[in-house]
Amino acid sequence: MTIAAEIRSFIERECLNGEVAADDPLAEGLLDSLAVGQLISFLEKRYDLEFDDQEVVAKNFGSVRAVAALVRTKRQRGR
Repeated sequence: MTIAAEIRSFIERECLNGEVAADDPLAEGLLDSLAVGQLISFLEKRYDLEFDDQEVVAKNFGSVRAVAALVRTKRQRGR
């Protein structure tokens, strides 16, 4: 499973109560701040990462693709 697919699966399962989003749930604005916090916690645990406050911005969390790219970048840097 790709990082993007894993992120989307987590969002649909845990944040949308099993509902399948028609498109990108982040880009559609389906997550509130609590759900984004859940997503960040999941990513930090799953990929052994730590997000700085300046990374938690719309540019990085505006779509599943953007979040997956951030995760890949941080993993490559070993963070």
